[in-house]
Amino acid sequence: MKLKFDPVASPPIKAVVLIADLEDFSRFFTQPDVHLYIPKLLNRIFGSLNICVYGGEAYWIKDEPILDSLIEPIYTKYLGDGALFIWRYGSGPGCLKELDVERLINRLSLLQKGFQKVLATCVDEVPLSVLPPRIRFGVSAGSVYKLTYEKDDQEEYIGYAINLASRLQNYCRSIGFIASARLEIPEKTLQEAGYKKVVTKILRGFPKEVVIVDAFDYGMLDSRERDKLFEPITG
Repeated sequence: MKLKFDPVASPPIKAVVLIADLEDFSRFFTQPDVHLYIPKLLNRIFGSLNICVYGGEAYWIKDEPILDSLIEPIYTKYLGDGALFIWRYGSGPGCLKELDVERLINRLSLLQKGFQKVLATCVDEVPLSVLPPRIRFGVSAGSVYKLTYEKDDQEEYIGYAINLASRLQNYCRSIGFIASARLEIPEKTLQEAGYKKVVTKILRGFPKEVVIVDAFDYGMLDSRERDKLFEPITG
């Protein structure tokens, strides 16, 4: 397929963007005969991520709740060591709504915390000593634009929200789950669910960004790392 797009992109689409990334995937990839096991590992890991989105038994959470399905994304893509999900965001049909966004970030946060249970299901199928130790998530909201390949119905998406989600997932490895406050989740809801808002200080390519982090994980950061990466919101 030739990389040539139709001359005009779509109008801006208000979207929620999720980027997932497997930590130290390159180390996993250097092991002998790894090609025999990559599909099995990825199917297990992305299977858990699919449960967060499409519903199913969340076996990595205490009491193993059955999750219902969220609104289906308009776009998903495998990224080599991670994945990209995009939803329309708003009040209309086919859109991820505010309550859905709250459920999504809770599910991702719990998956990130319970990731070792996911890896434990891979032991028999993936007999390798080095596995990706963590899965990281960056979630953002904003405008995206659809590009369509010329003479083809395949699509790609670009936009600030995608770039922001990509930067957030890799911003603080000690936390591993960061969402942009552009999701517009009410402060009371965040506090009740154990999150807090802080400001990034050195997010590459972006101005200071107000973000949502797990309050416990944030409190456990080494003070030097916390002071280097974040600052409190000042009113």
